[in-house]
Amino acid sequence: MSFPNGDFWIPWSSESLPPGSLDLLNALRDIREPAPPGFWPPAPGWWLLAAMLLAGAIMLAWRAWRRAQRQQPIRRALAELERWRLQTAGRTNTQSASELATLLKRAALTRYPREAVARLSGDAWLAFLDHSGGTDGFSTGAGRALGNLRYAPALQFDPDALATLSQQWLQRHLDGPTVAARAALTEAAA
Repeated sequence: MSFPNGDFWIPWSSESLPPGSLDLLNALRDIREPAPPGFWPPAPGWWLLAAMLLAGAIMLAWRAWRRAQRQQPIRRALAELERWRLQTAGRTNTQSASELATLLKRAALTRYPREAVARLSGDAWLAFLDHSGGTDGFSTGAGRALGNLRYAPALQFDPDALATLSQQWLQRHLDGPTVAARAALTEAAA
C-alpha cells in the first residue's frame, strides 16, 4: 500500500481518530499487576507435605507407644527387683532367692516362648539366664543361688551382687531378646 507525497498513515495520531476518541483513551487506567498470592490456601504440594509429616508423626507416636507397651513388663520387673533389693538388705535366705528366681522366670516368659522357658529349672535355668543375658554370672557367680543351690539348708549369697546381675539381665531384655539368644533357645528346645 502506498501513500501519496510520502504521507504515512500513523494509526495512533490524533488526526486519524474519530472525534471523542481521545476522551475514551484518557479515561483508561494503567494496567495493575495482580496481588501476590496469599498464604492461605496453600498450594497442593504443601498439603501433600503436611499430610506426609502428619502420617510420619502418627507412625512415630504409634511405634513409641508400642515400644513402651513392650517394655512395660520388664520395667515392672525392674521396679519389683528394687523392692526385693530393699527387703533383702542384710538377710540371705532361701525365700529371698526363690522370690528373685520367680521374678526372673516371669520376666523371661514375657520375652521367650512359654514351652521353652517354663520347664527350665536348676542348671538348665542358670544356663538359659547366662546365654540369654550374655554373661556367666548365673552359672559360676552370684547367680548360682537361683538354681538348685537355693534348696540348700544353709544358703548364703550376696544379695547386692545377685540384684546387680539380675538387673543387667532385665535391662538387656527391655526391647526383647537378642536374635542369638532366641536362636539358641530354639535349638535347645528342639
